[in-house]
Amino acid sequence: MKKIFMLTLVGAMLMSFSSMASGSEKYRISDESVEALFATATDVTTTLTSAVSFNSFGTDAVLAEKNALIAILLDFFLGGIAIHRVYLGGKPILVLGYFITCGGIFGIVPLIDLIVLAINFDDISKYIGNNKFFMW
Repeated sequence: MKKIFMLTLVGAMLMSFSSMASGSEKYRISDESVEALFATATDVTTTLTSAVSFNSFGTDAVLAEKNALIAILLDFFLGGIAIHRVYLGGKPILVLGYFITCGGIFGIVPLIDLIVLAINFDDISKYIGNNKFFMW
C-alpha cells in the first residue's frame, strides 16, 4: 500500500513539474514591450475620480453611523467570533483573539459585551473603534 501511494505521489510530482517546464519557453516579456504598451494606452480616468482622493472620505463619518441594535443582534448571534466588534470598527485581529480564547473566554466576554451594549444603548460611541480585547 505504501509503495502504491509513493509511486502515485512521485508520478503526480513529475507530471506537475513537466507541465510547468513545457510552457515556460513560449512566454517572454521584455521591459521595452511593456513600456511601449503603456505609452500607447488610452487614459480612462475621469477628472472626478482623479481629483478626489479616497482618504478624503475619512472613517469618522462611517464609524459614527453604527447602530446599537445591529451591534446587539450581531453580539447575540455571532458574539463568540467577535463579529460585533468588527462591526463597531475594531480590528479584525479581535476575531483571532476570540477564537484563541474559545469564543471570548468561553462566551463570557461576548455576554458582558451584550450587557454593556444593551445598557448603553443610547450612546455606544466609546465602543466604536475600540481595539481592546475587553471593550468595556
